[in-house]
Formats: sequence, C-alpha cells, structure tokens
Amino acid sequence: MERQSLGPYDSEEGSFSTAGGTTDLMTSLAVVCMLLLAAQSVTGTGDNQSPSEPTASAVDVLRREMESDGLTIARADDPSLLRVVVPDNVLNFAFGKSALSPAADAFLTEAMPRYATVLCGSHGDEVETFVIEGHTDDQGDDIGNLKLSQERSFAVLSKSLLAIRDRAPWAYACFQRKVSANGRGSQELVRNALGFPDRERSRRVVFKLHLRTAGRG
Repeated sequence: MERQSLGPYDSEEGSFSTAGGTTDLMTSLAVVCMLLLAAQSVTGTGDNQSPSEPTASAVDVLRREMESDGLTIARADDPSLLRVVVPDNVLNFAFGKSALSPAADAFLTEAMPRYATVLCGSHGDEVETFVIEGHTDDQGDDIGNLKLSQERSFAVLSKSLLAIRDRAPWAYACFQRKVSANGRGSQELVRNALGFPDRERSRRVVFKLHLRTAGRG
C-alpha cells in the first residue's frame, strides 16, 4: 500500500521551522539592543552623557603658567586687577638703559607665546587688558624717567609680539588688541626692608591683568 503523502504536515513543519528561526533572530536582536543600552549608561555616551569636569578659567590657567615661570601674582586693591611681578633677574634694566638683557630676551621668547595662547583661547575674554608697565629708579628728573620707563615697556612689548608672531601666529592679532604698554617713571619704587628705595630692583617691568567684570561685554 502506497504511503500517503504527508505534504500538509511537511509544509506546516517547514513553516514551524521558519517561524522558530525568526523568533530566535528577533530575540537575539533584542538582547543585543539591551546590551548596547547598558553599555551607553556605563560609558556615558549618547543623550545620557555624564557631565564633564569643569573647565579651568583662563585666569587660573594663566596663573599656573606664570607661577611655573617664577612670577608672583597678587590681587590689587581693585578686585578686577591682578599684579604680576617678574623675578628681579629677568626684566630688570641697567641704569639709564632700555635694552633687554639676554635673560629677558630668553624669557619673553619662551613665555609670551604661552601666555598669548591662554589669553586668546576659548575663555580668554576673562582678561580684558594685558598691561606691560615700565618703571625707573628715583635718580634723574621726572620727565626723563617717564620717557625711559615708556621705552622699557615698549622694548618688552616689541619682543613679545615678535615671539608670538613666530611661535603662536594665530594669537598675534588677538594679543595685539589686548596688550598695552606704558611707563610709570619713578612713581612706584621698590623699597628695601628699611623703607629706602632699592634702585636696582626699581628699574624693572611688571605685568598687570585687567579682568573683565560683570556687565562689561
């Protein structure tokens, strides 16, 4: 007796196998999606990204840079002003001269491009003006000392701009807009422990940072 065809069963079995395979595939995809979502929550990628660390302000970064070079930074009576004192052996001048010493030349060449990079970076607008201020001792007349102190500040400015143009050219125009140079003559003498003028240390250049205050755009 001929065996009856089991076509319908075979067809159903085939359908059953196909459906089972599809179910397994969908289950696997669901597991993969769940794993990806779990990985996102752990690594902080996607919309639920963990907040990044606060970005340091330009003033904080500049302070670290300057202090690493041996500069001393202090707030003045004006809360929007920072006074930066350069070491005596770096930006001091010979009597009656405005020429930079080899130490001053080397310092400005290496340091000023780094400072300009911070001042002209993403948060650089915190510093409104970078002031280069020249000084003299108390010898000579006031008019002559005022002129000499101005020449000293210009010598530092010129060297700074040259160094920035060579090493950080993208910051050159920005720094040029922020920087100013002026002379104070003998108005702010450095004094020794006894209160007498220290003439050698008074022949110097200092930096001042005018900070942008709230409400000033």
